[in-house]
Amino acid sequence: MFVACSQASILYQSGITDSKWLLSGDIFSCSLSHPVPHYGVGHFIKEAGEPMKFVLKPNNEKLGPGQVYIISQAPEWSPGIKPETLDILPYPGYGLTVEVGGKVAERMLTSLDRGRQPMVAGTAWEDRREVVEVSLSNINFEPAYNQFRQCLSSLLPVNYDQIARTAALFPSGKVQLTDSIKQRLKLVALYVKHDPTVEYIYIDGHSDNVGSRRDNRELSKERAEKVTAYLLKQGVPVDKIISRYHGDRYPAVSNRTAAGRERNRRVTIRLEKIGK
Repeated sequence: MFVACSQASILYQSGITDSKWLLSGDIFSCSLSHPVPHYGVGHFIKEAGEPMKFVLKPNNEKLGPGQVYIISQAPEWSPGIKPETLDILPYPGYGLTVEVGGKVAERMLTSLDRGRQPMVAGTAWEDRREVVEVSLSNINFEPAYNQFRQCLSSLLPVNYDQIARTAALFPSGKVQLTDSIKQRLKLVALYVKHDPTVEYIYIDGHSDNVGSRRDNRELSKERAEKVTAYLLKQGVPVDKIISRYHGDRYPAVSNRTAAGRERNRRVTIRLEKIGK
């Protein structure tokens, strides 16, 4: 066991009277933060469309370079329960954050919810023979965690980076929207509805080079119009939409192969925020 291999340990942990869990969030991101006295702050963060993550931010250099262990252990008043190692991470030191994501972060939350105390442990910056242990207290956790879960339930299914660039592909000669395209456009409309900083949506219709230039231009126009009409139907304001069509003038890839032509039969939807 990592801790047992060292001669001494330095524990950072909030006490019974000063253990705090602080919630902040909206439909774009939820954060549950826990100040650790004399060390820094631990944050459980869930952004729209992204996995859960845990970030431990130190105020200064306490952990030295090497490995850090993410451990779930029982509190002092529940002796006899063995600690569980959740993950082992490389750590460069230099006062950097420790970050874990996905299932490990979720297991840390579950550990707290079950009355255990997750810990980040590693060698000390000033003395490699010492261990630094940063423990998350479960005191006052439950009410904040309930609010955190409510925040999670209100998050949008996607974030801006995931939705800012979308390409809707079409079969050869076709202009009808497929079910998958409609689902994607619904996400675009949902995001735009909730983010007032989105100023414009650029819709650009394209085609492959099969057929005449005139026919391809008309195809790209109809495709762009179909996408525009669907977004308007979903409640996107008309003054936010800028619709254009280009025929086969701007292929994304070469038209020499069937796969390339398939990628070029597209409508691109691009979101632009104010000031960007």
